Amino acid sequence: MPSGQPHLYWANNSGLSHTIGGANLDGTGSSPTLIDTGFLGPCGVAVDATYIYWATETGGTIGRARLDGSKVDQNFIPGLNAPCGVAVDAGHVYWASTSDGTIGRANLDGTSVKPNLITGLVEPSGVAVDGGHIYWGGPYGIVGRANLDGSGSNPRFISGVDTFNGVAVTSKYIYWAGTKSLGRANLDGTGVNPTFVTGVVDGCGVTVDAAHIYWANDPSDGATTIGRANIDGTGANQAFIGGASGPCGVAIQP
Repeated sequence: MPSGQPHLYWANNSGLSHTIGGANLDGTGSSPTLIDTGFLGPCGVAVDATYIYWATETGGTIGRARLDGSKVDQNFIPGLNAPCGVAVDAGHVYWASTSDGTIGRANLDGTSVKPNLITGLVEPSGVAVDGGHIYWGGPYGIVGRANLDGSGSNPRFISGVDTFNGVAVTSKYIYWAGTKSLGRANLDGTGVNPTFVTGVVDGCGVTVDAAHIYWANDPSDGATTIGRANIDGTGANQAFIGGASGPCGVAIQP
């Protein structure tokens, strides 16, 4: 990928895939196998100003590499139970463990691992953070929320919606990926629009910047792609980037 441009990254989750792909935000410069994660089925990807992070269900790890794909650490945070979904902020890395029903957290350098920061959840998959809260999705029509320290957990913060895997948050809205659509709500959980973007096929990851929404289409059969729409939900292009392999997790370089 050309340097000096913002980048989009995704985790290739299907079949024998064990890679992280990347492209420029305009869809050019696609590199479907930018990083070899070392384990089958990476499930979730996050990016900060220096690193790419990913979760691997089969390996039970959070991996990390530099933004150009170098200095890969496949076992940056090891010993986890089926993590699927990862997020990062200025101080911590967060992940969802589907098998344990937990949200975990560690320092940015991989120390002070707390695998049970939030417990008692039902197959959480996908996680996002903002300045005050952690959010997560799940397969039973819910978006959960808790404080950053794990207190005040509300597993049904938003319920009765089509959720599959993946949440994102901005200063105004929460977004989630569903089996047939992308949903959106206000940060306080009101104004729920479960069909903000339609035509999605087994959405497995969503991310947002100032101009666009991006998501991963991960159908059980057929082409797997990265989709894009305008920030107001119009102009959806389900095949914005092709050549992905069961993408589950998508993130933008800040």
